Amino acid sequence: MFKRHYYTPPYILISYIVLLLIFSGCLSIKPSASKSGKKYFETFYVGEEGTQYFIKPISFIDENLYEELSIDITFRYRNIIKDSAIVNFSIRSSDIYKNVDTYKLSNKKIEIQTDRVELIYNEKNNKGYISRHSTKVSLNELKELFNNDDWLITVENSSKITNYKANRKTIRVINTIRDRVFILM
Repeated sequence: MFKRHYYTPPYILISYIVLLLIFSGCLSIKPSASKSGKKYFETFYVGEEGTQYFIKPISFIDENLYEELSIDITFRYRNIIKDSAIVNFSIRSSDIYKNVDTYKLSNKKIEIQTDRVELIYNEKNNKGYISRHSTKVSLNELKELFNNDDWLITVENSSKITNYKANRKTIRVINTIRDRVFILM
Protein backbone atom coordinates (compact mmCIF):
# COMPACT_ATOMS: atom_id res chain seq x y z
CA MET A 1 0.00 0.00 0.00
CA PHE A 2 0.95 3.60 -0.26
CA LYS A 3 2.64 5.47 2.57
CA ARG A 4 1.46 8.93 3.12
CA HIS A 5 4.25 11.50 3.62
CA TYR A 6 3.62 14.77 5.34
CA TYR A 7 5.46 17.60 3.80
CA THR A 8 6.06 20.81 5.78
CA PRO A 9 7.36 23.68 3.73
CA PRO A 10 10.72 24.97 4.99
CA TYR A 11 9.48 28.52 5.51
CA ILE A 12 6.88 27.33 8.08
CA LEU A 13 9.49 25.31 9.95
CA ILE A 14 11.91 28.25 9.96
CA SER A 15 9.12 30.57 11.15
CA TYR A 16 8.46 28.29 14.14
CA ILE A 17 12.15 28.20 15.03
CA VAL A 18 12.47 32.00 14.80
CA LEU A 19 9.36 32.53 16.98
CA LEU A 20 10.70 30.08 19.54
CA LEU A 21 14.06 31.90 19.71
CA ILE A 22 12.41 35.31 20.02
CA PHE A 23 10.05 34.10 22.74
CA SER A 24 12.79 32.41 24.79
CA GLY A 25 15.05 35.45 24.36
CA CYS A 26 12.36 37.79 25.72
CA LEU A 27 11.99 35.71 28.84
CA SER A 28 15.67 35.96 29.70
CA ILE A 29 15.94 39.75 29.42
CA LYS A 30 16.43 41.34 32.83
CA PRO A 31 16.17 45.07 33.41
CA SER A 32 19.56 46.64 34.08
CA ALA A 33 18.42 49.06 36.75
CA SER A 34 15.51 48.81 39.10
CA LYS A 35 14.12 51.65 41.17
CA SER A 36 12.23 49.22 43.37
CA GLY A 37 15.13 48.90 45.83
CA LYS A 38 15.08 45.12 45.45
CA LYS A 39 18.85 45.09 45.06
CA TYR A 40 19.05 45.98 48.77
CA PHE A 41 16.63 43.37 50.14
CA GLU A 42 14.83 40.12 49.37
CA THR A 43 11.41 38.93 50.46
CA PHE A 44 10.13 35.41 51.02
CA TYR A 45 6.55 34.38 51.76
CA VAL A 46 6.51 32.07 54.81
CA GLY A 47 2.82 31.22 55.08
CA GLU A 48 1.04 32.02 58.34
CA GLU A 49 4.06 33.98 59.59
CA GLY A 50 3.76 36.49 56.74
CA THR A 51 6.86 37.63 54.87
CA GLN A 52 10.49 37.12 55.74
CA TYR A 53 12.71 40.05 54.84
CA PHE A 54 16.43 39.78 54.26
CA ILE A 55 18.23 43.10 54.09
CA LYS A 56 21.44 42.60 52.16
CA PRO A 57 24.77 43.74 53.64
CA ILE A 58 25.06 47.47 54.35
CA SER A 59 28.64 48.79 54.72
CA PHE A 60 29.97 51.20 57.33
CA ILE A 61 33.53 52.48 57.83
CA ASP A 62 35.33 53.40 61.01
CA GLU A 63 36.35 56.99 61.67
CA ASN A 64 40.01 56.27 60.91
CA LEU A 65 39.18 54.35 57.69
CA TYR A 66 41.12 51.30 58.86
CA GLU A 67 38.17 48.93 59.33
CA GLU A 68 34.89 48.13 57.62
CA LEU A 69 31.75 46.73 59.19
CA SER A 70 28.82 45.36 57.19
CA ILE A 71 25.45 44.36 58.61
CA ASP A 72 22.66 42.22 57.22
CA ILE A 73 19.27 41.91 58.84
CA THR A 74 16.63 39.17 58.78
CA PHE A 75 13.11 39.43 60.22
CA ARG A 76 9.52 38.30 59.69
CA TYR A 77 6.50 40.55 59.57
CA ARG A 78 2.76 40.12 59.12
CA ASN A 79 0.41 43.01 59.95
CA ILE A 80 1.84 43.67 63.44
CA ILE A 81 5.36 43.81 64.86
CA LYS A 82 5.64 40.95 67.32
CA ASP A 83 9.13 39.58 66.92
CA SER A 84 12.78 40.51 66.93
CA ALA A 85 15.25 40.87 64.09
CA ILE A 86 18.51 39.01 63.65
CA VAL A 87 21.41 41.34 62.93
CA ASN A 88 24.55 39.69 61.59
CA PHE A 89 27.66 41.79 61.18
CA SER A 90 31.11 41.25 59.73
CA ILE A 91 34.17 43.27 60.68
CA ARG A 92 37.08 43.48 58.25
CA SER A 93 40.11 44.52 60.23
CA SER A 94 43.79 44.00 60.87
CA ASP A 95 42.70 42.93 64.37
CA ILE A 96 40.73 39.79 65.16
CA TYR A 97 37.46 40.22 67.08
CA LYS A 98 37.13 36.99 69.05
CA ASN A 99 34.48 38.52 71.27
CA VAL A 100 32.29 41.61 71.31
CA ASP A 101 31.27 42.90 74.72
CA THR A 102 28.78 45.52 73.50
CA TYR A 103 27.20 46.22 70.11
CA LYS A 104 25.34 49.50 69.64
CA LEU A 105 23.26 50.83 66.74
CA SER A 106 22.27 54.45 67.15
CA ASN A 107 21.27 57.70 65.55
CA LYS A 108 20.03 61.03 66.96
CA LYS A 109 16.62 59.54 67.83
CA ILE A 110 17.28 56.05 69.22
CA GLU A 111 19.98 53.80 70.62
CA ILE A 112 19.82 50.00 70.43
CA GLN A 113 22.43 48.32 72.61
CA THR A 114 23.08 44.67 73.35
CA ASP A 115 25.71 42.60 75.10
CA ARG A 116 24.34 39.31 73.75
CA VAL A 117 26.60 38.92 70.74
CA GLU A 118 27.60 35.51 69.43
CA LEU A 119 30.70 34.78 67.40
CA ILE A 120 29.90 32.92 64.17
CA TYR A 121 33.46 32.64 62.82
CA ASN A 122 36.83 34.31 62.38
CA GLU A 123 38.69 34.04 59.10
CA LYS A 124 42.18 35.10 58.05
CA ASN A 125 42.74 36.56 54.59
CA ASN A 126 45.55 38.48 52.90
CA LYS A 127 44.26 41.85 54.20
CA GLY A 128 43.72 40.83 57.82
CA TYR A 129 40.72 39.21 59.48
CA ILE A 130 37.01 38.87 58.93
CA SER A 131 35.08 38.40 62.16
CA ARG A 132 31.40 37.49 61.83
CA HIS A 133 28.98 37.91 64.73
CA SER A 134 25.24 37.72 65.32
CA THR A 135 22.73 39.28 67.72
CA LYS A 136 19.01 39.90 68.10
CA VAL A 137 17.37 43.31 68.44
CA SER A 138 13.81 44.53 68.79
CA LEU A 139 12.12 44.90 65.40
CA ASN A 140 10.18 47.89 66.75
CA GLU A 141 13.43 49.65 67.72
CA LEU A 142 14.99 48.73 64.37
CA LYS A 143 12.03 50.33 62.58
CA GLU A 144 12.64 53.50 64.61
CA LEU A 145 16.34 53.41 63.72
CA PHE A 146 15.50 53.45 59.99
CA ASN A 147 13.60 56.74 60.45
CA ASN A 148 16.92 58.60 60.62
CA ASP A 149 19.84 57.82 58.29
CA ASP A 150 22.65 59.26 60.46
CA TRP A 151 23.69 55.91 61.92
CA LEU A 152 26.59 55.19 64.23
CA ILE A 153 27.54 51.60 65.03
CA THR A 154 29.78 51.07 68.06
CA VAL A 155 31.60 47.82 68.75
CA GLU A 156 33.30 47.35 72.10
CA ASN A 157 35.54 44.54 73.17
CA SER A 158 38.11 44.19 75.94
CA SER A 159 40.85 45.94 73.95
CA LYS A 160 39.11 48.78 72.09
CA ILE A 161 36.01 50.72 71.11
CA THR A 162 35.41 51.27 67.38
CA ASN A 163 32.80 53.58 65.84
CA TYR A 164 31.54 52.97 62.32
CA LYS A 165 29.70 55.62 60.32
CA ALA A 166 27.57 55.62 57.19
CA ASN A 167 28.98 57.09 53.99
CA ARG A 168 26.82 58.70 51.26
CA LYS A 169 26.05 55.41 49.52
CA THR A 170 25.09 53.77 52.82
CA ILE A 171 22.76 56.67 53.62
CA ARG A 172 21.02 56.17 50.25
CA VAL A 173 20.65 52.45 50.99
CA ILE A 174 19.18 53.14 54.45
CA ASN A 175 16.67 55.59 52.98
CA THR A 176 15.66 53.18 50.20
CA ILE A 177 15.12 50.34 52.67
CA ARG A 178 13.08 52.66 54.90
CA ASP A 179 10.94 53.74 51.92
CA ARG A 180 10.44 50.22 50.51
CA VAL A 181 10.33 47.97 53.60
CA PHE A 182 9.83 49.75 56.91
CA ILE A 183 7.15 52.10 55.58
CA LEU A 184 4.91 49.02 55.26
CA MET A 185 4.86 48.51 59.04
